[in-house]
Amino acid sequence: MAAWASEIEDGLFSRRLLGEPVLIYRLGDGELVACEDRCPHRFAPLSMGHKTETGVECGYHGLHFNSRGQCDANPAGNGYIPPGAKVHVYPLVERHRIFWIWMGEPALADDSLIPDLSLVPPAGAGLQNLGNYLHVKGNCLLEIDNLMDLSHVNFLHVGSLGNETMRSAEVQVSEEDGKIRADLWMPGTTGGFGAMTGEPCDQWINIVWMAPTSMILEFGAVPPGVERVQDPHGFAFHIFTPETDGTTHYFFGSSGTFDESEEWKVKMIGDAQRRVFKEEDNPMIEAVEERMGGADFWSLKPAILPNDRAAIMVRRRLQKMCREEARQDAEETA
Repeated sequence: MAAWASEIEDGLFSRRLLGEPVLIYRLGDGELVACEDRCPHRFAPLSMGHKTETGVECGYHGLHFNSRGQCDANPAGNGYIPPGAKVHVYPLVERHRIFWIWMGEPALADDSLIPDLSLVPPAGAGLQNLGNYLHVKGNCLLEIDNLMDLSHVNFLHVGSLGNETMRSAEVQVSEEDGKIRADLWMPGTTGGFGAMTGEPCDQWINIVWMAPTSMILEFGAVPPGVERVQDPHGFAFHIFTPETDGTTHYFFGSSGTFDESEEWKVKMIGDAQRRVFKEEDNPMIEAVEERMGGADFWSLKPAILPNDRAAIMVRRRLQKMCREEARQDAEETA
């Protein structure tokens, strides 16, 4: 994920993704462009320039780059354009109100691999809690670990999302169609969140991971013994994109839609999410990053607990994907 569609307005938008500075903009005809945010002349950020009808003009010396990344105008030096005056252009797709970018070989871009986030409500379907973003000073995998390990809710989030009655529940892990799922079913407990907070209930928190870094959280609660029914408003979206090896873009939102009279509810949900992430999750993730000191996760020989199974499965799946990609690269260059 490069950005929420709502983040991209009429101007130029810059964000570092996978260590690379990327410029995103939309032309007047609706064409989406994602390119290297670095002019090949003096390496100025193109995002400090100006969008035109057909591309972007560098703010330093006026070189113009079209939507294919090729420099097609030089206002000085008799209009001379060096042969190598171009910037890399990345495939970009808008889906589920999200901009998805392919940072690899453009010919290998496959939009069928975009995770299914069709639960994201369509634009205009009432008031919504979407478009949220946080910057995290921690490795992307630490954030994935955190969400895939549902048992942390009943410790790190005591008083906000969890409580002591929820601690004895065991996480059940399954895998299907490439997705890894962790379910935390907590019958006969005290509500830790939502409408039944503080009341006796049967409650659940489930998480589904889709490669490489998209997750959907399911949550809900019913009176003891009542059939469990998932509220369509009870889904939350968590998507992570590495900025660098030690920093992460965290995108989040939820599935609920509300009318104008419920604006307070949208604000309450969004504020609660941000507060929990900023005051509880992220300080812990960033502290873990600092204590690891840049070391590889496995080199530190972590003690593995039963409830770590889902997080470990995701890590191993991502490692396998990286090995397969490296093997393919080696075969192509051999």
